[in-house]
This record gives sequence, structure tokens and C-alpha cells, in this order.
Amino acid sequence: MFSRRGAMGLIGALPLVAPTAVRATTPPPSLEDLIRPPLARDAAMSPNGKQIAVMFQRGKDSERLAYLHLIDADAPSAEPKLVVLGNYTVDRLAWASDKRLLVSFLIEREEIFRETGSNLGRKHTSRFRRMMAIGADGSNPVLMFGDLKRFQRVNFDLAMLIDLMPDDDDRIMMMAYDGGAPAFSLHHLNVHTGEAAFLERGGGQTTGWAAQGGKPVLRYDTNERGTITTVLSRTEGETEWKPLRQVVRRSEWFRPNFEFVGPTEQAGVFLARTRGSQDGAATIRRYDIRTHALGEVVAARPGRDMEGALFDDRGHFVAGEFTDDRTAYVFADPKFAPHFRGMESFFGKQYNVRLMQTNRDHTRYLARVDGPGVHSAFYFYDSAAARFEPLGLGKPWLNAEGLARVEGLDVKTRDGASLRAYLTKPNAAGPRPLVVMPHGGPEARDRVEFDVFTQAFAAQGWLVLQPNFRGSAGYGRAFTEAGHGHWGGRMQEDVEDAVAQVLATGAADPGKVAICGMSYGGYAALMGVVRRPELYKAAVSIAGVSDLPKMLAETRRDFEEGEESLVYKLWVERMGDPKTESAKLIAASPALRAAEVKVPVLLIHGLDDGVVPPRQSAYMAAALKAAGKRHEHIEVTGAGHGGWEEEDEKLILGKTVDFLAKAFA
Repeated sequence: MFSRRGAMGLIGALPLVAPTAVRATTPPPSLEDLIRPPLARDAAMSPNGKQIAVMFQRGKDSERLAYLHLIDADAPSAEPKLVVLGNYTVDRLAWASDKRLLVSFLIEREEIFRETGSNLGRKHTSRFRRMMAIGADGSNPVLMFGDLKRFQRVNFDLAMLIDLMPDDDDRIMMMAYDGGAPAFSLHHLNVHTGEAAFLERGGGQTTGWAAQGGKPVLRYDTNERGTITTVLSRTEGETEWKPLRQVVRRSEWFRPNFEFVGPTEQAGVFLARTRGSQDGAATIRRYDIRTHALGEVVAARPGRDMEGALFDDRGHFVAGEFTDDRTAYVFADPKFAPHFRGMESFFGKQYNVRLMQTNRDHTRYLARVDGPGVHSAFYFYDSAAARFEPLGLGKPWLNAEGLARVEGLDVKTRDGASLRAYLTKPNAAGPRPLVVMPHGGPEARDRVEFDVFTQAFAAQGWLVLQPNFRGSAGYGRAFTEAGHGHWGGRMQEDVEDAVAQVLATGAADPGKVAICGMSYGGYAALMGVVRRPELYKAAVSIAGVSDLPKMLAETRRDFEEGEESLVYKLWVERMGDPKTESAKLIAASPALRAAEVKVPVLLIHGLDDGVVPPRQSAYMAAALKAAGKRHEHIEVTGAGHGGWEEEDEKLILGKTVDFLAKAFA
């Protein structure tokens, strides 16, 4: 399964990536091995830091088996206790207390759907998410909401955890959909019996709550499109929910300027990730939900957006998280920073060490490690013993020596700006074909990490370039806003400048350059071959936008508020205003400039995409066909905007690799 190493000090530990001389003899991974679901799925540590559970799953269909390793944290190298869960697809793990463990899992049920008036039916596999609680020794498993048979029959998801209630060893807080209302409702669940006790019912648009001290104090009501959330509050002594503020929901496209990241130990005060008008980058600040006042900054890093926060189970703030090539932290207690640097040094500073959890006295930590040479690995750090202990590997069948390295690259643009890009290098010598891969969003960013697409391309012997063009997230307000209104312009120039810099080194074959992307990256791929047909040999757009005027018009039409919709206003801010900038929007639309394309184009789109409508790829396909251009258009039934099932990912990635290989031949 995986090899356990003995206790090792942080100093002098060997990195997981082998020397270059060895790497050249190791074959790259197959597409199947890259896509194959991970073995270790999740890990959790008890609040007192004495016990660790690691969740595994192997096989599929009738051979599927989920199981746990229960580990004594005082002796983490000892043989773990094995607890077999059964034929489940498992996903998340948490300790309800030091005595009870929560496991969420999926049950699959094949059903026959028949059209009205017809005896003919089609098979459909439905998935139902459930949660069980088991003892710390693996005994006494019980199903949450097990006493509510009607909930079990109609709910697709009965594993929605709201609060672990650390001061109550017997109960947790969960939400469930009540079809009779119809609305979501809150319940206390007994972790020893699985029985539910009703607390309150939300409104018709309620999609979640946040609790503090075992009581719900924030409620989230979301519009039908799932794009705008109204946050309501109800503090101690209040009986009614009151609107607090309205925010755009975090999505592929938008990162809100304000979002709560967790409660504090002080009643009525939460921590929020916020980027106000005077802030150069997103910070984490205290926020009083009673007075609506922002308080002190508890975590900030100049020029970097804070992305999240780590708390202990009682709401004490431990660290703010940001990205600087890899995951990095601002610690509430600066004395822990040297320990984290030691963790990074353990892996030769080549991987992301992401802190998942800490115990109540902040002496023990769980971390998830990923990077170019490892898909994911769970590790336990004990600061008193100064040791880092491996607990389980996500994909142990992948040999780190056969995976490609990722290097950071500083890019200087034509107008003097500085960008950060990442170059994945295959284990092959000489000038290589180059795949340019702009990220989605565009308010997202690339980093040094394990990425299935880049590793699959590198396995073919291709270089992969991932530039963080202006408009990307993570580098502060000014950098993100520098991309607003520059679709098809400055952001494309940044990509081109990064390509030029790589070509100037001689590492890439200038006659074999292609561009591929997903979501906004798919748009950038299409726009890339419109602008620079002589630079690229092919383009692949997966779930990409192709017609900006239609995207804006359809967004405006889909919302009751029309032009007053907050989402529509954000689109206009980022793309351009169709009332005053129609010419710019037309010029930035690949579907309206298909006649300028001179290379083959592959379009792939999931028909269940709720972010970019599949018709955006259809518009491009129709325009390319009308212009007599070489193209292929693939629609994937049942696939969404991302997070694809194994078979869908294999289809999408396999078609992409085959298409690019033909273009490079």
C-alpha cells in the first residue's frame, strides 16, 4: 500500500524527487495512472491530538473497498488499526469528539427512468451522500438521520455538517433538505445514536448556516442561479434573521471582495477575508456582526492575497494562508514559522505543505503535501518530537522519478510589467514541443503543484507553460484589476510575452507550439490562434467562452434584475460595456473572428456545464465550419464545468493529447 518511514528529524531529510541522472531512466506515467482516483482520500486528527484517522479507498464497482487506518499519535510509526467500512465511495473525515469519528460517503443506486406514456426506460445511476459516526476504535457505527426514514428516501445529501460543537461530545449540528417544506432545516445529531433533533427551518432560498458556540449566527440565502448570496445574522438575544450584506458567491469566475472564513472565540465576531477600497491585497480581519464593523487585521502579506485561514476546533486563529509559488502562511504565533520552514525543508522546498488541522495546544499538525512529484500525501508533524511522519499516499503507484519537474519563471512583459509563470519540463533532452496552458478564471492563478493535465503533456515529452497573466488572482488588487477590460488584449499579450521568453532560451521548438486551456483558459486558447496564427500549431478550448456580446446578453437576460444584476455588472467590469464598447467586445470574440484562424481547433464542452453555457463552444464550432476551418467539436453528456468523473476526464484528456500529438507530428 505505502511504505512507512521511521521517525526522521527535519534536518537532512531527503527530498522525494530523485536526482536528474536517475530520472532519465524512469518511464513517465500512463494516462490511466494519472487519472486513476487516489488511494488515500482524507485524514483527520482528534481535538486532543492523540488519535489520527486516515481514510482509503481502492478498486471500483463490485471490487470497491473503503477502509480506515486508526493511528496512535503518540506512536505514529506503530502498525495502525484497520477498520473496514465496505463498498463505499468515501470523501470526507472529521472527529466529532475525541471518542467519535464522522465519515461521509456515497451510495450509488441504479434506477430506471421512463418517459410519460412509455414502457421504455433508460438506466441512470443516482448518488446519495450520507454520513456515519463510529467509535474511536472503529466500533458502534451509526447512520446520521437514521431515524428519519423520509429524509433518507428523498435527500441526495445528508452529510452537510455545520458545526462540530466542540463543547458537546454527544452532538453535532447538520443541515438537511425537508421536501415537505420545501426548505433546508437545521438539526442536532446525536453521534452515538444518529438521531436528529429539529432546530429551525430556513427560508426558501437558504443554502447554509455558520455557527458559533453551538448556535447558528449566520445564514446564507442564495438566488436560483447560485451566483448571489445574501448573508443574514442573528446574534445573542435576537430572534429574527437580519440582512447583513450581499456578496457574489465564490466561483470559477469571481472571488468576492468579502467572505467569512470562520468564527473567533469572541461571541459575535468572525474573521473575514476582505479587500476594501484601500487594501492593496486581500487581508484577514476581525468583523463584528452586531455592529457591521471591520476590526484589526490578523493576517496580511504585502502583494499577496490571503486565501484562507487555519483555526483550531475552538475557533482560535492559528494562521492565514496565501500562495507564493507554493502554499505559505502568516502565523498568529511567529514562533511556529521555523517549524513550518522545517516541514518545507523536509521535501527540499519542492512541494506544497498545506496545514489541515492542529490540536488544541497547537503542538501537533496534520498536513497534506502535493507537488510535481507527488499527487497528495498526508503527514503528521509533532513539534515536541520535531518529526514529520508519513500517513498515506494519494497515488503511490506514481513514481516521483518519472514525473516532470516544475520551475518558476519570471517574465518581463513588453510594457515593463513583471509576471510569474511556471514551466513544466519533461524528462527529455533537446528543444521540445511546447503547450501553453493559460489558467481559468481569469481570477485564479497557477502555482507549483501536481496537475494531471501538465503531467500528461510532459509524459508525451512536451514542455508546459502556465503564465499568471495580469487579471490573475493572488497578487493583490492592482494586478487583478490590470486585466479588467483587457480580454483579448493585455492578458493575451502577457501570455505571448511568456511564450517569447521561453522560446528565446532554446528549450522549446518554435515550430511546435500549441495552446490549450479550460474555462477562461479555453477562451485564451481560441483568442491566441486568432491573434497569432503564425505562433501556434493548434488550439484546444475546453469549456471556453467564444462570443463576449452573447455571453453578456445572455447573462443579462437570465437574471431578473437585468442590467442591475450584481453578476452582470461584474461581467461588464471585467469584459467591457456593450453599450459603449461594442467594437472592443466584437474584436475580442474568437467566434466573430473565425476566418482569421489558420490552425486546427478542438472544442470540448460538458453538456451539464452551469458556468459557461455549452452553446459558447457551439457558436465557435458553427463559425469555424462556416469559414471552412479545420476543427473538431465534442460534447460530453453529463459532464459539468470541472470535477469530472474518471471516465469523462479520461475522454477529455485523451482527446486533447491525441489532437495535440497530431498537430506536433
